[in-house]
Amino acid sequence: MRKIKTMKYLFFSILASIILFSCKVVHSTKFEIDNSGEAAVYIDMSQFVKKMGKMPKKAKKDVNFAEKKNASLDSITLIEYLSQIEGVTNVNPIYDDKNYNFGVEFKFEKPKNLNIAMNKIKYFVQIGRDSTATLNRFKYFNFSEKKLELKEPLKAKKDSMDSEKSSEKSAKMAKMISMEWQVSFAKRKIENVISDYHNTQKGKKQVTITSDGEEFEKRTTETITVIKFK
Repeated sequence: MRKIKTMKYLFFSILASIILFSCKVVHSTKFEIDNSGEAAVYIDMSQFVKKMGKMPKKAKKDVNFAEKKNASLDSITLIEYLSQIEGVTNVNPIYDDKNYNFGVEFKFEKPKNLNIAMNKIKYFVQIGRDSTATLNRFKYFNFSEKKLELKEPLKAKKDSMDSEKSSEKSAKMAKMISMEWQVSFAKRKIENVISDYHNTQKGKKQVTITSDGEEFEKRTTETITVIKFK
């Protein structure tokens, strides 16, 4: 499980101790004309609760990011950790126990700040479980004048028996979780969306990319989508 990359890793780690059915990890990002914006990353557990009838108490505690602390990072919360990033403001937990959405939201000044936040979220979880974890500098969002490329890092390949067991567990978890990326623009207009995954456009300024976990787990490219502008 430790090898799972991107924001999915965060929620896999948190929810590994409960039975999962139809949970969805959502990445929602809105860009202004100057490429500043706001982002939210959360897990939608509504289908899980619909099937199970309720959320376990431990799960509710684990998804409370305003209170869950990391002993490996001076016992601070994820909210406090992200608030330390220059260019990242208004960091707040998402704790919607009516719609069963749980995660974090924040504003960013530049895509650079957004990428730092994405890397630190993954690191926040990893360092709590593995003292050898390192903070990466992966570019999830890559802007140019005419396009935006959205990426997610691939799994590292190892040959050890432990890695094989971890991969088997990851594959089982992947079957129970789907992924969704929502990207919208305040001013830019979308000309074309290139992706190996299902995508749905809403007008000229918003696109949603979706993938089931198993499909996402088997991918061979970092690129999730390339959004070209008019």
